[in-house]
Amino acid sequence: MYRRTSAMAWSLIGFSLFISSLAGYVVYTYQSTRTAIMAEIDEQLLRAAKSTQLLVGDDYHDRLNTISPQEFQHKSAQLTALAKAIDVEYVYTMVYQPPHVHFTASSYTKSDIKNNKLTQFLDHYKEATAINKAAFQSTEPVFEVSRDKWGHFKSIFVPYISSNGTAYIAGADMTINQVDTLLQESVTKATLTATFFFFIAVLVSTFYIALYRKSMSTDPRTGFANRVALERDLSKKQDQHLSLAIISIDELEDIISFYGTYVGDRVLQKVMEYFKPITSPHRVYRLATSKLVIMSDIKDGEAYLNRIIASFPSSSPILTKPHLYIQLHAGIATGNKSLLLENASIACRQAKQGKQSICMFSVDSQDARLKQKNHLAIANILQDAFVDNRVATYFTPRVDPKTQQVVQHGCSARIVTEQGAILKTESFSEVVRQSRLQSQLTRNILTQCIDRFRKSGTAWSIKLSYQDATDPQLLDFIDQELRRYPQPRLITFELDEKDVLEHFNAMAVCINVLKSKGVKVSINAVSSGLLTVSRVMKLNIDMILLDESNTTHIADDEQVFDFIQHIAKLCHDKDIMLLVAGVDSEQQYSQLSKAGVDLVEGRYIASAAPHLCTKLRQLSNQARA
Repeated sequence: MYRRTSAMAWSLIGFSLFISSLAGYVVYTYQSTRTAIMAEIDEQLLRAAKSTQLLVGDDYHDRLNTISPQEFQHKSAQLTALAKAIDVEYVYTMVYQPPHVHFTASSYTKSDIKNNKLTQFLDHYKEATAINKAAFQSTEPVFEVSRDKWGHFKSIFVPYISSNGTAYIAGADMTINQVDTLLQESVTKATLTATFFFFIAVLVSTFYIALYRKSMSTDPRTGFANRVALERDLSKKQDQHLSLAIISIDELEDIISFYGTYVGDRVLQKVMEYFKPITSPHRVYRLATSKLVIMSDIKDGEAYLNRIIASFPSSSPILTKPHLYIQLHAGIATGNKSLLLENASIACRQAKQGKQSICMFSVDSQDARLKQKNHLAIANILQDAFVDNRVATYFTPRVDPKTQQVVQHGCSARIVTEQGAILKTESFSEVVRQSRLQSQLTRNILTQCIDRFRKSGTAWSIKLSYQDATDPQLLDFIDQELRRYPQPRLITFELDEKDVLEHFNAMAVCINVLKSKGVKVSINAVSSGLLTVSRVMKLNIDMILLDESNTTHIADDEQVFDFIQHIAKLCHDKDIMLLVAGVDSEQQYSQLSKAGVDLVEGRYIASAAPHLCTKLRQLSNQARA
């Protein structure tokens, strides 16, 4: 809906701009043409006035007292022919004998003859204006728009002086109707020109919009419809309940990386071409690099899609050059069209995770979607917490059971929400990993611990993930922080056993790098047995933390006790400390003490808190015995 509204808004804006530009073009054309026409009219009037003076002659006004009626009539006839030839209404000459202006020669029209309104020699021009009279004293042609008994005119008065010193003007008139007609022709021409270009622009725009929409809704690699087309088609569907399948080609990304995008596109195109005739009239859509979508609006569409996907010939090569086989995973959802894509995507992911060919969206899938929303909410809380400095450090005391003294604190992160609730590490650790926020979280906690313990003799530890330990920028940051720490030997960096075993060589290098900075290194969550412990002990480490699962049965299972005791002995022989977590009872504490464990932690000792635990309650006397 947002995209459609946005597109409509932009279309209206574009149309408004086009209309504004068109109107501006018409106005500009009208103004420029009007200016040109008015200049042409002025030139035409000037030419008529000067021609009048030439036709009347230089000596005509030298002998006004001797002009006969016949000569006047002759001049009038000549001037009438001139006015007709130049296409003006009147041409004439005048003299000014204060306080009156008189005609000395004038043309006439057919209407003047019909109405017997012919101008006679030295007729008094009663309608003479101040501009008209001032023209006799001017040295330049004078223009005027006026109205008299002959009509509404635009006039020109060109001043002359005869050889005997008589001042006279030669004039010409053009009716305003003539001017308006010419201007109207200009407007009509401009409008027709603009309209022509408007329709041309509309046609071109329509053509390009059609091409643009087609390109935007078509995958250029395969020629099939893309996600834009899918979302548009879904929005247009009248049926609220549809069935939709997202099909993933597992090997496609490997094929692309090995053979290139051309072969990968051919593989996807072959798969889409297989489903195209089966799903007609519905289209096949390319959703992503290795995913496509098919849908159905028939009854039991979910089962129908299941059948056609299951019938795909996976045992036959999809391409023969090169010879390639593929396997499909699909997620199918049915119901409200607004949730189809999201639900089918969840089902497709579950199919891949469960190594199933096809997975239907179900209640379990609904739980997965709720988990996704929860993850998103936690991710937003994390981002806000980093911005607002609401990341807190909690400290877990680690006790030496021989002395019952706290010798180290394990430091871990907590997130304080805007409402003041405290999120434990396990509630956001997975989101931190997926969001690539581990480095940011580690920097935050490390800085807090450095500032807190820099001037004390407290031993403390902090966890590093594999991403942290192999991040050059974070390692540089750690190095800079350690430079301002007076006793780096009191700091222990804890690495997870799983990370160490999966990336043994790389982590061995990281351990040596950390040790070179003067800190200690611990391996956490060791629980895989003696072989794993022996392998871990080959590394340059200072401590091993046994997983909590080893603590649970130590009080009532002698084999567990013997195992931990044996590990403790191996660690002592290697000068490696042994820490056991998850101590929840007095019996567990006593047994671990007897087994020779160096450090213990757990709820029996004290829970993690935002303050340091320096004084402990009286622990088991049996442990001391």
